[in-house]
Amino acid sequence: MESLLHSLETANPLWAYFILFVSAFIENIFPPIPGDTVTVFGAYLVGRGLLNFWGVLISTTLGSIAGFMGIFAIAYWIEWKLIEKYRPKWVEKSKIDRVEKWFRKYGYWVVLINRFLSGVRSIISLVAGLSKMNTMLVFLLALISCLIWNGALIGLGAVLGENWELIGHFLKIYNQIVIIVVVTAIVIFAGYRFYQTKKT
Repeated sequence: MESLLHSLETANPLWAYFILFVSAFIENIFPPIPGDTVTVFGAYLVGRGLLNFWGVLISTTLGSIAGFMGIFAIAYWIEWKLIEKYRPKWVEKSKIDRVEKWFRKYGYWVVLINRFLSGVRSIISLVAGLSKMNTMLVFLLALISCLIWNGALIGLGAVLGENWELIGHFLKIYNQIVIIVVVTAIVIFAGYRFYQTKKT
């Protein structure tokens, strides 16, 4: 990771944008790759005047949307049984089931907020494809989500400057809060459904 960040800092700006694009793309395909960290470091370079804000935003957003739609396109043309049989280790069955429930309840809104749900972004694109959702609408909503999320990270990174690594700490706290909120919402919804069932 450190060597990648050093490469970004010393690379020709065009190469730096390309590295940011690739890292954002890979982060969507292989979620353990810390794409957001690289994006925030790109913001740090913006703050130092080494990169352009719009260049970083465009390159990371293009990478994010390419990765998201890549998984969507593949999933669109395969069957559920193939996912169940050849499911990668990082694609947890519990996450697939959770995202399915979200789609049944909230529909396309899940795609719109996908970038804010760290840990299940690629699962959302996978389930959206398997569910044969409207391709153009999915693309537009995912693009908006990427622009808002990446723009916020880049803006924060540029403001914090050399303290850009603090955002990594903030992201961990943010992810924990999201998990707590989601789990709480699921428990409340399940309790409500159980109560309604018993009532009738």
